[in-house]
Amino acid sequence: MEKLESLVKDLGQLNVMEALELSKRLAKEWNIDLDNMVAGAPAVAGAVAEEKATATVVLEGFGEKKINVLKAVKEIMGLGLMEAKTFVEALPKPVVEDADKEKAEEVKKKLEEAGGTVSLK
Repeated sequence: MEKLESLVKDLGQLNVMEALELSKRLAKEWNIDLDNMVAGAPAVAGAVAEEKATATVVLEGFGEKKINVLKAVKEIMGLGLMEAKTFVEALPKPVVEDADKEKAEEVKKKLEEAGGTVSLK
């Protein structure tokens, strides 16, 4: 177990280029075809995304209705006025994360009615 912890610590110190080179060497050593694995990944990722029962509501903009959007964010997130103002001025940001689809749709609708530009992820 100590050996694994040491290995994880050492790997954590690699930069991006070193990690890429390591992955190429391991693929060659273990005879893994990375191109075929990557080609199949989007299909798998798409299948997983469809099954996801939660969503994150991301506020992307407020148009000309900043005050209305600010009030909606304040209410939804339970923030104070200054906190809500700071939040709205630093967009895009998630308002609600990993909420069930129904709640996410409600939050999205409330923000759009206030004049916000919203997306679900």
